[in-house]
Amino acid sequence: MSGFDKKSLERLFGRRSVRTLARGELLFRQGEPAAAVFLIVRGRLRMVRHLASGDRVTIHTGRTGELFAEGSLFSDVYQCEAVAAEATQVRVCGKAEMLAAIGNSSSTMLALLKQVSHSLHHARAMRELRNVRSAKDRVLQHLYLSASKDGTVAFDRPLLEVAEDIGLTHEAYYRALATLVCAGAIKRRGRTIRLIQAGI
Repeated sequence: MSGFDKKSLERLFGRRSVRTLARGELLFRQGEPAAAVFLIVRGRLRMVRHLASGDRVTIHTGRTGELFAEGSLFSDVYQCEAVAAEATQVRVCGKAEMLAAIGNSSSTMLALLKQVSHSLHHARAMRELRNVRSAKDRVLQHLYLSASKDGTVAFDRPLLEVAEDIGLTHEAYYRALATLVCAGAIKRRGRTIRLIQAGI
């Protein structure tokens, strides 16, 4: 969730028109001038980086109520592209106005710092995850990172996207899940997965 309180978000975005994106539609492209920060009113946006090798890496997925592309405040261009993972609505705040709001309010500055720190920790965790060579171990570690206190993970997106997020093909991801089920490490029902301590 965003670190910004509702009053701050309402002040910055409340009167702005809503832009609607269809699933798969781009909000901005990698390399375009960075002009704005976005509030996700409804839906999900994926931040995808195109590598020199031609591969695509999902850096972050933004969800309803979150700020998106706040890193553009200190960059001349967008470092990634933003694509709607489902039908999505956003409000837009220009970079200059957002920077002015941050400069005039220490609480807004701290809220932005909190969100950026959270995004940085998540990005580091995902990078470490991609260094795990075994698909089974990578999937299991990701489940541990994603699980609630009772050991349950209820993904809000297709498992195909989850596989891409952690750098696996969907075939390798499903094979790893099947292996973990057979080993008694997890129980699975659709997108909901429960970790079973005894099976690990």
